[in-house]
Amino acid sequence: MSRPPHETARREALLAHLTEFLGDQYVIAPETVDQEHPVDLAVFAPSEQVPHPTLVTLGLSERPMRSSIGSGAGASGDWDASNAPNASGASDTSSGGEYRLELLLGLPAGWPGIDPPQQELLETGANSWPLQLLKDTARIPGADGSVLDWGHSITRDGVPYDESVPFTGALIGPPYGYPPQLMNASTPQGPVQLLAVLPATPEELALQASVPSGGDMLLGRWEQAGVTAVVDPGRDAAADGPAPWRLHVLLREPAEHLGQVLDGVLPNLAEQLGAQGIDEFVLPIGPEPLRWRVGGRFAPSALEEDLALHGHGASSGQGALREAVAHHATVLTISPERPGDGATVTGAAAMAAMLAEAGKAAAIWLPHQRHVALPEQFLADIEAELPTTCRVHPEALADGRPAVRTHGLEALDGLEVQFSAPGLSQAELRDRLNRMLVECTEKVGAVPVAGQRAQLGEVAYELRTVAHPDSGLEVLEMAFAPGTD
Repeated sequence: MSRPPHETARREALLAHLTEFLGDQYVIAPETVDQEHPVDLAVFAPSEQVPHPTLVTLGLSERPMRSSIGSGAGASGDWDASNAPNASGASDTSSGGEYRLELLLGLPAGWPGIDPPQQELLETGANSWPLQLLKDTARIPGADGSVLDWGHSITRDGVPYDESVPFTGALIGPPYGYPPQLMNASTPQGPVQLLAVLPATPEELALQASVPSGGDMLLGRWEQAGVTAVVDPGRDAAADGPAPWRLHVLLREPAEHLGQVLDGVLPNLAEQLGAQGIDEFVLPIGPEPLRWRVGGRFAPSALEEDLALHGHGASSGQGALREAVAHHATVLTISPERPGDGATVTGAAAMAAMLAEAGKAAAIWLPHQRHVALPEQFLADIEAELPTTCRVHPEALADGRPAVRTHGLEALDGLEVQFSAPGLSQAELRDRLNRMLVECTEKVGAVPVAGQRAQLGEVAYELRTVAHPDSGLEVLEMAFAPGTD
């Protein structure tokens, strides 16, 4: 089937742009899957400009994509590509600017089957997986409005592309290692972006998914580590994965750097960070340094399960909390630079409280504690001296007994605490466990351990290591201390 004249002109302009940077020796491998908008591959041989092969899609730019809110640098869209080419789960594309895109990746010199070309060698998964990755990624955009954009990730549910490599997904980003001018091609029908498909390890993908605009964070880590768009099957992960816990301050106003966030809270530091436009910084405050990062925003659905723990229906508190989550402008994420202990969480909570008191917070979310709150409630909990290391939530045991359980201590390398007692409501159980956690620890922020005791009124309790009655996992049980009636 012949191509329309405008598509032919765009392709000719693209190839002219590519040959300027990659050399003029290339072959075009046509699309092998029958689809409405076929995407071919241009395979560029090593050249004086680039001493290794480069694969580039041709045809993806023939159908424009529309950026959703939050796409572009700092976006976070995810697809499960285990059943590519019909991957799903793309971002909403109801608004935003229109753009055209082609994808590329580089291969080391001498890659079997490509340099030099030998088709039979590409029948082996260890040699063909980069080509398949590029093709499958280019097939994601379709009639359902799915898009690909800077910072978006493609995942395979932890399954490597081939047993010879550690990569279980990829990220769309700049073609590191190539001339920056390669990224933007001019054609008679308008500009075309050229971005790379960058294979990622499970640890890197977990880091990317742990914060809003995590794609930008991972791309920054790769740039610092010298990762390029040329596939390196044996490279180590450039990140250890996400921090064991995170505190997210959902901000009322947009902020492009930490100076804007800290203005009026820590004015001297705000001035320093603002002058340099820094959006990520390690603050040596308290016993362990904390990493601060501003950028991106959460879809309300990301918090839905934790919001549900705070009540159902249209109560005024629940409605205001959902409204705050839905309309926040951006997110400040505070996380430990090293694992640390509960004192580090307490330090992060204190910093979040300062932002809440300054009127900058719309809501505060601690995912590892399953806790999200309006700033006034967050401050009230601190004033009431509730534990900051964890949050106590209701738990329904299989035998029907009311119970409560902590969330958050496991992230601090501790055991969660479970409590159930006859004759007490879940509200009473929660209040008593909160008092126990405060009374039994020797210092603020300490993680409770087995053997600790506390006297709550006329009743003494102690913490014991037991198997959870339903899951069988090891937990601490808050139990009556020996000798207590």
